Amino acid sequence: MNAWNRSGIRSLWILVAAAGGFVAALATLPLPGDAAAPGQEAPEESFAIVGVTLFDGESFGRNQDVWIEDGRVRALGPRLRLPDDLPRVDGRGHTLLPGLIDGHVHTFGGTLGDAVRFGVTSVLDQFTDPALLAGARTGRGEIARTDEADLFSAGMLATAPGGHGTQFGLHVEPLTGPEGVEAWVRARKAEGSDWIKIVSEDGSAYGGERPALGRETIGALIAAAHADGLLAVVHVSTLERALEAVAMDADGLVHVWHDAVISEEDARRISEAGTFVVPTLSVIAGMFGDSTGLRVRAALDEARVSPMQRQTLGDRSRVRAGPDTGVALENVRRLHTAGVRIVAGTDARNPTTAAGISMHGELRLLAEADLESADVLAAATSAAAEAFGIPERGRIAEDYVADLLLVRGDLESDMSRTINIVTIWKDGYPVVREAVAMTFPPEIAPAPEGAVVVDFEDGIDSGFGFGWQVTTDAMNGGASTADLAVEEGALVVRGETRKGFAFPWAGAIWFPGPQPMQAVDFSGRSVLRFRTRGDGRSYTVMLFGAGTAATVPPMVPFVAGPEWTVVEIPLESFAVADPSIIAGLAFGAQAPLGSFAFELDDVEIR
Repeated sequence: MNAWNRSGIRSLWILVAAAGGFVAALATLPLPGDAAAPGQEAPEESFAIVGVTLFDGESFGRNQDVWIEDGRVRALGPRLRLPDDLPRVDGRGHTLLPGLIDGHVHTFGGTLGDAVRFGVTSVLDQFTDPALLAGARTGRGEIARTDEADLFSAGMLATAPGGHGTQFGLHVEPLTGPEGVEAWVRARKAEGSDWIKIVSEDGSAYGGERPALGRETIGALIAAAHADGLLAVVHVSTLERALEAVAMDADGLVHVWHDAVISEEDARRISEAGTFVVPTLSVIAGMFGDSTGLRVRAALDEARVSPMQRQTLGDRSRVRAGPDTGVALENVRRLHTAGVRIVAGTDARNPTTAAGISMHGELRLLAEADLESADVLAAATSAAAEAFGIPERGRIAEDYVADLLLVRGDLESDMSRTINIVTIWKDGYPVVREAVAMTFPPEIAPAPEGAVVVDFEDGIDSGFGFGWQVTTDAMNGGASTADLAVEEGALVVRGETRKGFAFPWAGAIWFPGPQPMQAVDFSGRSVLRFRTRGDGRSYTVMLFGAGTAATVPPMVPFVAGPEWTVVEIPLESFAVADPSIIAGLAFGAQAPLGSFAFELDDVEIR
C-alpha cells in the first residue's frame, strides 16, 4: 500500500496576487527583530508578514506576503491587498517557513513545551502512554493559545515479550505470533493511535540480543493495520530487516540502518514501493559520540534551554565505541537520490538528544547527506505531514493552521540559520521562548565535611537533611505503591509497580537538604555507596539535581540479591551537568510491573 496515495493532505497552495496600495507604508514598519525585542509584542491571531522569503513547505519564493486571520492562513502571494488596520511584520531579510514537524520523538514531561520553543510545532511520537492520546486529539483540534506542540502518536508499539520497547517501564501488550494481531490493532485504534509502530529488532546491530517478532507476525500486523485504515511503520536497525519490512508493504521505516550501505537497486526498490524513511541521524550520531544537539546548544541563549534539555543532551549512557555516522549518511544519500521520501526525526528524548534543539541538528545532518535546502526543510514540514497523514500542517497554504517559524537570514543558502529564530507562532499565537524558570535557591548550601552516612539505627529519620519518604508515579497519575519501614537497623522498601503511567516507578527517596528537593553541594565527594539485599530483581538509583524535579532524572541500575552486597556508584555515572549537586536520591523499582521488596543500609556519599 502506497502512503503517498493515502495521506489525504492537500498538497497544492494557491498564490493570491493583488496590486497593493500599502507598499509605501512598509518602509515605516519595524523589522522582525525589533518586533520581537523585549518590551514589544509580536502580533497574534490576525496579522500579516510582508516582503519575506517564503518556504511554503515545498519551494522558496521571494518577496512574499502571508496574511493570517484567526489563527489560520487566509492568503499568500506577492503584494497582497491587506486591510489598512491589519498589524504587519516586515519580513525583509528573513525566511518564513511552516512550523517544524519532528517525525520521531518519545513524549515525557516537558517534551512538548521544549519542542515548540524551538519551532517544532508538531511531534510524531513513536511510542508513548496511550492515556495521553485522547487529550492530544482534543488539543490539536482547537485553534487556541498554547505552550506545547501538537502531539500525534502511535501509542503502544508492537513487540515480542521481552523485546525492544519493554525495557522502559511503559506498559506493553506483547505479541507471540500472528494469532490475535487483528484484535491487537483494533485495540490500538480504539485507544487513539494515529498509526501502528512495529518493532523488528533483535539487538544484533548493537552487539546484543533481544527477542524479536517473527516475519509472519510483522506481515500480519502490517496487513491488519491497513485493513483498519492505519499506516504501519517499522523500527529497524539493519539493512536486512529494512528490506524485509518493505517487502511486507510497510509504509515507513523509523530509523536508517548503519550496519551496511544499501545498493542503488535496493534503494530504487524502496522508492518504487512508496515507503518513506525517518533516518533519526541525531540519535545515531550521538550514539557514536557526536551530538549535533550539543553543537546547536553552544550557540543558544541558556535561558531558553530547559533542565530536561540539558540533562538529555549531556547523557552519554548509551555512547559506545564504533564507527561514525558515515554509513548512515550514505544510506540517506542513496535513498534520497533514488526518490525515497525522507522525513526528519530526532528520536528525542533519548541520550545525547533534546526535544526541539536536536531538530536543528537533524536538519544539518540531512544537509550533510547532500539534500538541497528545500528538500531538507520539506523533510521537516510537508513530507512529514504527508507521510503520516497529518492534516492542515507542514505547509503555508490557504486555510492551514498558522504554525509558523520566522528566522533571520536566507535558509536556502545556509541551513544552519534555522536556529536564528525571531518569532514562532503556534495556532497564530506567538510562543514564549524562555524556559521555565529554575526554582532552586541561587546559593546551594554545602554538605558537611567528610562522608555523609545514613545507617537507620535511629529509625527512618536519616539524621541528615529532610529525610526519607515514599516516592511513586502517583504524583503523575500512576497507580504504583510503596511503603517504608525500619527493621533490624535497615530500611525496608516494599511495594508494587502497576500500569497507569508511562514510566511506572515506586520506592524511597532521600532528601539531603532541609526541604524536599532543596539541593546540597557535595563537591569533593565522588561516590554513592550503600548496602542492599532483596528479591533478586534489578532496581535503579535516580539522582535529582538542582532544578530537575520536573525532568526525567538520570539513573543507574543495581541488583538487590538475597545476601547483603555493597554497591558503589561513582557520581559521574549519573548523566547530569554536575552530579555533586544533589536534591534527592531515589531508590526503587521500575520495569517489570509487579510486587517488589528490597532493603537499604549504610547509605553514604563520600
